[in-house]
Amino acid sequence: MKKTFGKWGYILALFVGVLTLSLNQEKIYAEEPQYLGEIIDGSVLTDDDEAEDFQQPRLRNSYLLQGFIKITNKGNGVVGIGGSTDCLVTCDVVKLNLYLERSTGNSDFGSYKSFEYTAYNENSLTKGLSYAVEKGYYYRLRGYHYASKNGDGENLISKTNGIYIG
Repeated sequence: MKKTFGKWGYILALFVGVLTLSLNQEKIYAEEPQYLGEIIDGSVLTDDDEAEDFQQPRLRNSYLLQGFIKITNKGNGVVGIGGSTDCLVTCDVVKLNLYLERSTGNSDFGSYKSFEYTAYNENSLTKGLSYAVEKGYYYRLRGYHYASKNGDGENLISKTNGIYIG
């Protein structure tokens, strides 16, 4: 006598298959990233989905409190980039410059695109955006954070690790 799964057997098999696939998630690239873990120009090359950097002045500053930047892989060749410059007091000028850079993995990071923002008479400046990039490269974000009051300026530099966009 021939036995069959029946309707509930097929549903159970489908459920087990979906569960197995969801528990074994792996990143799949059109081309496997090389150079993972290498350090290029001070940044570690990763296949992480995001990288960030947070900087505070080493010396006691009068105006500039901190700088923060973040890059994320949003999929389909799109990265999310953003950051902030935060001050201790209201400043005459607050700047946040974001520099998107890329590398093949076997060379230094080179300039890809820059975004410069300035605010006046504020105590913080925050920006974020999505940007389409070419696949097959490592991307990182560098930030320049600046604040000035009464002609006295203070600045910070931030830099993320590189994330692979495949």
